Formats: sequence, structure tokens, C-alpha cells
Amino acid sequence: MIIFDKKRKGLKNDYEKLLNLKDWYEKISEEASRSSMMERVDIKGQELINQLDLLNAKLIKIQEKHNNLQENQQKLHDSLLEEHKLLNQYFENYS
Repeated sequence: MIIFDKKRKGLKNDYEKLLNLKDWYEKISEEASRSSMMERVDIKGQELINQLDLLNAKLIKIQEKHNNLQENQQKLHDSLLEEHKLLNQYFENYS
């Protein structure tokens, strides 16, 4: 009986140690999983930031081209008005 009690206590202690190791392993595994997830999220976040920076640079170029086109259109319009004015003067003087 004494031998069985000692064995039972030893097995009980071993079982408790195994439970503690299992809990520790699960916690470590969860933390590693969280860390891996955080790394992936950080990488994706940086990729998105880079894409947004690229889009912003393209948008700025488009806005600059748009402004240049508007300026050119205004110059052409002014030139056309001037030519129209000169033509009117020519025809008034010719008649």
C-alpha cells in the first residue's frame, strides 16, 4: 500500500507538471501566433502606406498637368479673342 501511495503521489506530481507545461506551451504558442500576426499586419500596413504614397504622387502629377492644361486653354482662349478682335478691326477698316 505504501508503495502504491508513493507511486500515486509521484504520478500526481508528474501530471501537475505536465499540466503546467501544457499551459506554458499554449501561452507561448498564442504569443508567437500574435507576434506573427502583428508582423503580417505591420507588413501589410507598410505596403498600403507605400501604395497610398505612390497614388498621392500620381495625383499630384495629374493635378499639375490639369493646371497646365487649364493655363494653356486660357492662353488659347485669350489668343482667339485677340485674333477675333483684330479680324473685326480689319473688316471694319476694310469696309
